[in-house]
Amino acid sequence: MGIGEVKPKVHFGLISAIGVQYSVTGAPIAIGTYLSLTIGLGGSAAYFWGYVMMGFFQLTTCLAMCELASAIPHSSGPAYWVTVLGPPRYGRTLGYIMGWLTNAGWFFISSACVLYAAQLTMAIVEVAHPDFTIETWQTYLVYCAYSVLCFSINLPRTFKIVHYLLTAVIFILNGTAIWLLVALLARAHPKQNAHAVFIEFVNESGWSSDGAVFFLALLPAYACLAGLDNATHLADEMENPKKQIPQVIMGSFAMNYFTALPMIVVYEFCNVEPESMLDPVGGQPMIQLMVNAFRSLPLTIVTTAVIIYGFFVASASSLITWARLTWSFSRDGSLPFSRMMAKLTSRDSLPVNALSINTVVLIALGAISIGSSTAMNALLGAANVCIVSAIVTAFGLALYRGRKSFDPDRWFNLGRWGDAIFWLSTLWSVFMTVMLSMPLYLPVTPAYMNWTCVVFGGVVVLAAIYWFAVFSRIEVAYSSGDHGEEQENHRGP
Repeated sequence: MGIGEVKPKVHFGLISAIGVQYSVTGAPIAIGTYLSLTIGLGGSAAYFWGYVMMGFFQLTTCLAMCELASAIPHSSGPAYWVTVLGPPRYGRTLGYIMGWLTNAGWFFISSACVLYAAQLTMAIVEVAHPDFTIETWQTYLVYCAYSVLCFSINLPRTFKIVHYLLTAVIFILNGTAIWLLVALLARAHPKQNAHAVFIEFVNESGWSSDGAVFFLALLPAYACLAGLDNATHLADEMENPKKQIPQVIMGSFAMNYFTALPMIVVYEFCNVEPESMLDPVGGQPMIQLMVNAFRSLPLTIVTTAVIIYGFFVASASSLITWARLTWSFSRDGSLPFSRMMAKLTSRDSLPVNALSINTVVLIALGAISIGSSTAMNALLGAANVCIVSAIVTAFGLALYRGRKSFDPDRWFNLGRWGDAIFWLSTLWSVFMTVMLSMPLYLPVTPAYMNWTCVVFGGVVVLAAIYWFAVFSRIEVAYSSGDHGEEQENHRGP
């Protein structure tokens, strides 16, 4: 147990855990938020065919994640896998770095979910009142309100309603997708033709290579099919994590892929005024799409309200995931305030301390959106790079160590295809790490610069500072045997 004294209880069943994972990505709705990106970066054709290709390669990553989650279930997820799979001399150092990266990644994801909910709320106000001008401080206040609300429902007295929210969001997201499919096709006129949707390639990015632009246009698809480590951080609160976590990862991935694919087609056919996506109402392409296609204020408001609910649950789910990761990673003193964040409530076994500190940090980060949207975009882009870096390190060490070292009785076993799948997923993840760091438009200006590498480097620097200032002393105590129980917890598979 490390620093913490209270053992966690089972809080998540299979359906509620799927709700946690599925709501954060919410691909059938979230894929529509990238409509403005497709205008000059590949167009609709790259948007659709890129998603088709992304499904195949991300499936390999999904399968590799499932086997690791089944063989080595742990709430620290990839950080713990790196610890136990790495060489004895470097395993804990690598695990420490990957723990900081995954914590930073979920920090940024949580901020993104709350920010989108706030921006959608303000955008629908602008739709209802066209003479209203959105101020950044107003969006920030709504951001703070959503953050506090997500924190409140995760407290012990209200946590019991989270199960119902997570179960409901699965049906609501899919139901909303069906509603949009029918309503947009019925109301949108005139629709785009098939050539514009499936064939016409647009390159207004400044890049001379259409091939490079096609791969840059994969970013929306990747964002909607990533976050595969989500359920791994619930391992200590599930009855049978070796079986249930792979089921959650595969089930959520399948729903994301097969619901978003037809929605891309619908969104593009019903995008009756593509040029309006360059300056959408409230900065939200999805709302602009509905305004153009529905031509009805009540329909737009009602549909947006349901979408906002989806993003609100996504915000609560990402905070759930981040709090569990923070709690787990703090048990050996790897983060500031670890002694406090590693404690669970005595009655309900909930990481309220970690949740509280995370919420404070979340609200503080949101203030960045007031002064610089570019800074916020950099933080959000860094989320995927941070998490995929930890995942690809775990995959690489699994290949180095050999899958024969895994628990032979694991529920999910890739068998003879496992090594090939791990190699393919590793190479793909490395490739996507590079693409996620590239600028989308040329020439590069401060407004269009991709600051992902800068933010990623900042996280590594902070981790290094904490390592030399604090954690190295804890590590000495650990190595000398003062944390015998931790050593037992960190043994290899």
